Amino acid sequence: MKWTQYTRFGIEEDAMPEAPSDIDYTVHIGRHETTFRANTPEGEKFLGGVDLTMSNEEAHTFIQDARAAGLTVKSFF
Repeated sequence: MKWTQYTRFGIEEDAMPEAPSDIDYTVHIGRHETTFRANTPEGEKFLGGVDLTMSNEEAHTFIQDARAAGLTVKSFF
């Protein structure tokens, strides 16, 4: 799984496109909530739709649960 963090200072993206079979999504962290946006069909399946928005606390747990399930979470800053 790959995620890209949008920040106030700019956007960093992986130079290589993800395969359609990869769980790939982009993360936008706001002041109070986090939005995950699917970039591949598998990412959309994983998120249960194109977008998934939750509180920042819930997002932290979501990412920790993904790691606990054995998924690799890559951060790009």
